This record gives sequence, structure tokens and C-alpha cells, in this order.
Amino acid sequence: MHVHLVLFEAWNISRFISVTNKRREIAGASELITYLDRRWVKDAAAELFDGFDPAWRIEDKPVELLETGAGNAKVLVRDAGLARLLVTRVTSRALRDAPGLEVCGVVSAPFDWLADGLLHEALGLAARQLAPVRTSLPGPDARFLRLPIVDQCRSTGLPAESLMRQPGPEPSYEPRSAESRAKWRAYGKQDDGDGLGRLADLAGTKPEQLGRVVEHLNDHAEWVGVVYADGNGLGKVFGAFNQCVDGGSNRRYADTLRDFSAAMQAAARDAFLEAVGAMEHAGAGVKGGDGPVPVLPLILGGDDMVALCDGEWALTFAEAYLREFERLTAATEKIMEPLRRQGEVAALSACAGVAIVKPHFPFAASQDLAYALLREAKQVKKEIEGPCSALSFHVLYDSSGADLDRIRRQITLTELPQWPPTRQPDEAAAQTAAQAARDGRTVLCAQPYVVSASQQEAPWARGRHWRDLEQRVAALASRGDEGERKLPASQLHELREGLFLGPAVADARLENLLPAYGESGLRQLLGDPKSLFWQEQRRDPGRPGRWVTGLLDAMDAEGFLLVGVER
Repeated sequence: MHVHLVLFEAWNISRFISVTNKRREIAGASELITYLDRRWVKDAAAELFDGFDPAWRIEDKPVELLETGAGNAKVLVRDAGLARLLVTRVTSRALRDAPGLEVCGVVSAPFDWLADGLLHEALGLAARQLAPVRTSLPGPDARFLRLPIVDQCRSTGLPAESLMRQPGPEPSYEPRSAESRAKWRAYGKQDDGDGLGRLADLAGTKPEQLGRVVEHLNDHAEWVGVVYADGNGLGKVFGAFNQCVDGGSNRRYADTLRDFSAAMQAAARDAFLEAVGAMEHAGAGVKGGDGPVPVLPLILGGDDMVALCDGEWALTFAEAYLREFERLTAATEKIMEPLRRQGEVAALSACAGVAIVKPHFPFAASQDLAYALLREAKQVKKEIEGPCSALSFHVLYDSSGADLDRIRRQITLTELPQWPPTRQPDEAAAQTAAQAARDGRTVLCAQPYVVSASQQEAPWARGRHWRDLEQRVAALASRGDEGERKLPASQLHELREGLFLGPAVADARLENLLPAYGESGLRQLLGDPKSLFWQEQRRDPGRPGRWVTGLLDAMDAEGFLLVGVER
């Protein structure tokens, strides 16, 4: 028996969500993306195959829904003509229902279903076929032409299709594109929260409550956090998934892949709910804590998670999600059993990037920054052996640019300045400066921070565990009996200024402050004894470790990280 693999993918998800800054349209875009795996493929299969049921299996039926989720779908079809027609129906539906979302599909060459191992090969070949197909498609800017001359959409910049009434007490109308209108339809009416049902279910609340969250993040939040999380090592797992299967038959492979993927999605959803529950327990809520938890899920499929959160709670939420994801995947046998067969991954972990920005900062730029921070967090895999969840973050005070490379260059000292001639460093500070100069770089941050409790003793994680950051933030936020700061802001500012002049200067200033403020929390900020810095221990002994400090991270995180709450 010969079958074809049909592979679908929505590949411009990031652009489709982030092209607008309006939270309602962002939520609507999130809803439309899921239509590929929740509606379009199933509806097209029902039109082409009488009596279609997702429980069908290819051995005795003409079609089988192999896997759906995270903006993609995989289908097995016996007939080549029907397979191509399935692609036509699905992509045509995407053009009508979600203009601007790029959905493409490919049909593999036929392969013998009874020959062991060919399904794994077909998945790899179809993935390689998909790349040239999707890059050959014209983008939305080419598809929506501007002749005859039309007005520009206020949201997406595409040609406007019509005027659309805006919510508010006073009637107003704005020109909107077909893409923008589709997102509004998916979001639903403002007053009853239609279309938010799926997102509300993910967030563990009701549609009208999630509508309040959208309004809060759009109009009332002082800071907004964009949280981007992704599992570690799953690309390698899926690339050699045949090793995860007990037996070489295509049926066993298909069932194991389906169960593994479904379990991964369930673990991610449950981790999200657990993180939201932890925030609620800690008192998070719009309007002073009386309203719903201020977090809006945008993407929650497979091992990917993108969410918007009130900036005050963004770091707390991200850390809780990583911790719960690691715990839940380890407790799920349908995940761990295939991994044990592969033998290379003892457990699953995830990393996250958190960009905390002002509400009206362009969402596209903040999402790019969050993704760059996620990639930075994943560098922990090079330094720590074994599964390790980690988190990088940045609070964007300077809106002139959100490029992470530029941000990190600004806090990297490659040439230490000369010590001012009027003051002399002590011997210990001079040795610190000399060592830093020999190593070539001093970095004024310690990111990423390790969330996994199992990696707390890893040499590279020294000073970089999440608890270390929490302790530093707690020291900065500590107050006296009359509400005054135990560590005065003026003294902290002097220390911060000294960081940019090199370890010798910063530690000389620290030495002057320790007698007065050492017992008020200042010692919690130390890396080495009598120093704000410590030298990282690299996994590769041939690469000298940089000198790093946690002070700047703690000062940035203060106000955005809840400390002192029991988990």
C-alpha cells in the first residue's frame, strides 16, 4: 500500500502577529493562526472524504490526520490527486479567512506504508520540499496592490479595504485592510469577548475577563512584558525520532509521534496554567489585584510559548512557566519513554527571553528583542552539561533601539580605562582589574540566569541561579522601619556608575560603602569577597572566563520581579 504525506505550515506567524501594535488585533491574529490545525485541515478533509473522522487510520481508510498543532499539520493520504486537492482547499481557505497569513503545503512522493522507516524519511523530505515552496510565494505587500490608489490601513500599512468603526463612546472610523478586519472578526465583539474562548481557556479564565486583560495591556499598563519561550533540544529529538520508537513499523512511528506531540502540547498548556495560578496566588490582577491575572497567551503550541504580560509580573511569570514546564514534562510518561529510547536527552528543559517595554513601543520590535533574548538564554547549553532551563531579560528604557547586540556591547568593557591619578586602588582591586584585562572582557551583566534547581551546583551557574537574582533584588528593595531604603539610591547610583569604569573603580567604591551598608544588604550584591565581580568558569578550560557582575541585572529587575513569596 502506497501513501502520500501532506505537510502544511503557516510560516510567517511572527510577522502576522506583530505587524500591528493593537492588542485586540494581536489576539485576533493568534486565533487565526490556530485555524490551520483546528479548522481548515479538518474541514477540507471532511469535504473530500465522506464521513471523515480524526480517529481514522490509513490502513483501512483513505486519509489519516497524523499530527496538528503549532501552526502546522501532517496528513496521510492514499490518492495523489486528493492529496493535491487537499492542499488547494486548505490554502484557498487561508487566503479567504486570514489574508496576510502565509500557508503553504507540499505532497510527498508515494512511499510504501508497510516498509519500515519510510514515514520518518518522508517527513524529512517533505520538510526540505517546503522551504523552496514557501520562499517562492509572493508576500502580502505584493498580493495587495495599491492600484487604483487607495488609503493605507492604520494598523498594518497594507491597502485599506474599507472603513471600520472603532470602539469607544464617540463613533469613529478608520481605514483598515482585509488582514486587519479578519483579525478583528477573529477577536470578536468588544462587549462580550466572542472569539476569545480558546485564549481564555488557555489562560484559565472567562472570555470577558480576558477581554479586560487585553484592554489593560493596551490602555492602562505602565510596562508590558513580551515573553518568548521554547523547548531545548527538541529539534534534535524530532530529527532522529525513529530512535524514539519501539519497533520500526510506520504505524508504531505514527502513533508514538502523535502521542509525543499531544503530550508536549498538553504539558506546555498545563505549565502556562500553573504559572498563571502562581501569579494569582501572589496577588496578580488588573486594577489593583481585583481583576483577572494580566497575562495574554498568543502562541501556545508544541514547545513554543509567546505571551504578553503586565511588566510588573513578567519575570515572575516567565520563571514559573519554565519551572513548571520542566516538572510536567519529566512527569509525563508519553514524553519521557520515547526520550529514554533515544538515550541522549535525560529530561526536557526550556529557555525564555523577556523584553519589558512601554505599552506603545512597536510590538514587532519588542518581539524581536524577546526572541534575541531567548537565543541568548539558549547559550547556556554550551556551558552546562545536561538539561537546563534558563532566562534572559531586558528592560528597555532607551526606545531608540532594541537591538540586543548593541545593548550588550554597551555593557561590555574590552578596554579598561586608566585609574584616576588622584585615587589609588587597593591591592585586591588592582589584581581584579589586571585579571580582567588579561581575560580581555568584563561584562556588566550575568545573564542568562539558570532556573533549573538540578543545575544549581554547576560551576558556570555560580552567581547565575535565579535565586541569586532574587536575593540581589530583595537586598535592593529592602526597607527600614520607617519605609526608607536600607541601601540609599544615591549610593547605588555611585556603584552603578563605577561599573562602567571597570572592576577596580567599582570595587574601590564598594570598599568605601561596606562599613556603613554591609549589613544592610550590600553584601548580598557581592560576587567574590570584597568585589562586585566574579570570574565565570567556562565548560571549555581552554577559554578564559569573563568577569561578570549581577548588580546591573538586579537594578534593572527591581520593580519587575516579585520576591519573598512562597512557591
